[in-house]
Amino acid sequence: MPGLASLIDTGPLEAELVERYRRDGFLLLPPDYLTGDVLGTITAALPAVLSESGPRRVLERDNVTVRSVYGVHQIHSGLCDVARHPALLGGVRQLLDDDVYVHQSKINIKAPLAGDQWEWHQDYIYWLQNDGIRKADLVNVSVFLDDVTEFNGPLTFIPGSHERGVLAATLADGMPLGYEDAPEWVATLTAEEKFQVGAPVIEELARANGMVSPKGPAGSVLFFNPNLLHASSPNLSPFRRAMLIFVYNSVHNLPVDVTSARPDFLAEPDVRALSPVIPESTGE
Repeated sequence: MPGLASLIDTGPLEAELVERYRRDGFLLLPPDYLTGDVLGTITAALPAVLSESGPRRVLERDNVTVRSVYGVHQIHSGLCDVARHPALLGGVRQLLDDDVYVHQSKINIKAPLAGDQWEWHQDYIYWLQNDGIRKADLVNVSVFLDDVTEFNGPLTFIPGSHERGVLAATLADGMPLGYEDAPEWVATLTAEEKFQVGAPVIEELARANGMVSPKGPAGSVLFFNPNLLHASSPNLSPFRRAMLIFVYNSVHNLPVDVTSARPDFLAEPDVRALSPVIPESTGE
């Protein structure tokens, strides 16, 4: 691919960090990795984003608590700029050795004492089966909007599990409890995973590789591989745990036609390569 040497050699990640990501399947960086007031930009955008009442907002099973809002880079220019921050965009371009676009974005909220779990799963199988993305040439990037602790439902990874590729998964039938009347695509966004990894596989990998829950202060940045096996527990604390997540995809890994395409806020139709930009320090 033309120009890749410059993408690899001039990015913000040191070679040791790139190797750590490729070995473990994730990389946690401190808040000072991001220049400028990125956290302030995101925080300023939150009231408008969370007040979204359309289908891109997904509630918990109680039908009251906000669980996620999808396609946030499409509805707020400040968040669109955050996706193009040189530290995020440049890091992903290094890890994929290619130009990228945002295939999906979301804010995941674990409300105090109410935020539900995410069962053990891999992300890539959803993009493969639902969006026609044929290779796992994607990177998840999460910005912590709150301090993430062992108490408020941190992500839990099995390091190195991404090297096994797509693991055998069971396709759950029907709609999850509490979402019976929702559109079919909602079944891929709830606490009950649609593509479930079997318990023996989870146990085998956890015994071999262990488990880790990356934790850190608000503003921390977490890169992780779409085939990394992960889960998160309910929020047991009285403190919110919110994350902004961008899913970057290689421009040479575009979706192909699928029978029933998911809404645009789950699968971005604009696949042009992104260029870096420094986001403003305030919202719209």
